[in-house]
Amino acid sequence: MTLAKEKGLGPGYRIASLDLRPAYAGCTPNIMARRTQRTNPPEDVTDHRFLQFPQTLSDATRARYITNLSLLLTKEIDIAPSFDWELATRIGLAALIQEFLQYTHSDASGVELFVCQGWAHLFRIQEPVYREFVLEFYATVSYDPRKALDDRTTFTFRLGGLSREYSVIELATRVGIYTADETRSVHFPTFLADCLTDRPGDYNETTFWAEITGGIYTPSTARGGMIRSTTY
Repeated sequence: MTLAKEKGLGPGYRIASLDLRPAYAGCTPNIMARRTQRTNPPEDVTDHRFLQFPQTLSDATRARYITNLSLLLTKEIDIAPSFDWELATRIGLAALIQEFLQYTHSDASGVELFVCQGWAHLFRIQEPVYREFVLEFYATVSYDPRKALDDRTTFTFRLGGLSREYSVIELATRVGIYTADETRSVHFPTFLADCLTDRPGDYNETTFWAEITGGIYTPSTARGGMIRSTTY
């Protein structure tokens, strides 16, 4: 999460920002590489001050946070691989992948209104992941889908020991999916409102799995490594 420059997070608790990206890029010959991880991570973070939710919260809110945290502590945090664009360029796949990740939003007559680079931005995020922040965020986050995209109370959560509120657009910008310039486009709100938020009615996971792997879909044994090509 790219909230590093916001007040309230002292130098000892800064969340890695996208400014750190060059330090981690190009460190591996694999296109999908394991993201940089902390050496000797703490085995128990429950006593971290960011996870000691303050007594000033309402009893119901604090109880909900503690319950969510208890559940999260039983689960493993998967660190998604980063993407080596330099290697993709060297082997001639960068342009193809970039085109695949790009989405053009058009009006009913086919006139291009907005080009979404969100997926491309997402695949360029190469930040270390801190367990304390992940636990704190997911234990406390709430989302109200009834509110407008620019309503600053749509997302509420705690991060870095502070309560925070963001609109959908603000949060998407903060985490690096969209740039500020992109969100200023007059067509951006319409683009977000028209985005697919559910699986298509004709979606069939068995058929889709066969297309990307050539195999039979078995939920208990399905693994990402079985995918033959993400640009099938």
